[in-house]
Amino acid sequence: MSISVLKEIIEAEKSIDKSIENARKKAERMIRDAEASSKELIDRKKASLEQKNREKLENLKQSLGENKKKKVQEAKKTVSEIESKASKNSKKAVDYIYNKFMSLEK
Repeated sequence: MSISVLKEIIEAEKSIDKSIENARKKAERMIRDAEASSKELIDRKKASLEQKNREKLENLKQSLGENKKKKVQEAKKTVSEIESKASKNSKKAVDYIYNKFMSLEK
């Protein structure tokens, strides 16, 4: 009888050891799966953020290009206005000097 009890205890210990080993393997597998899942999620988020940053950069480039074009057009208009005024003023200056010169000769 004591031998059969000892055999039952040994079998129970073996069963417990096997259950412990299975639980350890299952826990390790769960940890690996969680790490892989986390890495995949991080990679997807990183790719998404990179795409959004590229889109923002393109929008900024386009906006800067449009602003530059607008400023250049405004500058050309201002230059044209200044040239027009200068042309009118130079005609007036020539006329003034001519009239002064003519009045000195008399």
